[in-house]
Amino acid sequence: MFTVRSRLVACALVLTLGLPATAAEPSSTTDAPTRAAGLHGHRYAFVAGGVLLLGGAGFGYLAQGEAHRARTLSSARESGAALDRARTNAATANVLYAVAGATVLYGLVLELLPEPAAEKASLTFHF
Repeated sequence: MFTVRSRLVACALVLTLGLPATAAEPSSTTDAPTRAAGLHGHRYAFVAGGVLLLGGAGFGYLAQGEAHRARTLSSARESGAALDRARTNAATANVLYAVAGATVLYGLVLELLPEPAAEKASLTFHF
């Protein structure tokens, strides 16, 4: 069970950070251009997905706080306003979760596509 989790964590780090999957150096006899390690074009989608996920978690936390606050208020008007704010924060969190999922899925698709097709499908601007 531990090795499965560590493999999943390793795969997530490879995809998120843009680390090379193998540590082997390319042979000097190949004439193919090599890419430098780091974030490249479509891998920013993973970073953006993570930021959106954190934003959704923040709004979800705010929604829970407002819902708890609404239960402790004695005024019906203030309690209703707090519940409205909680619903708004929860809806924002849900939208951010959906956009984060779509962004990560887009990055994953570009990661799995061959390089020429990924460059054509990429949303980055090329000068």
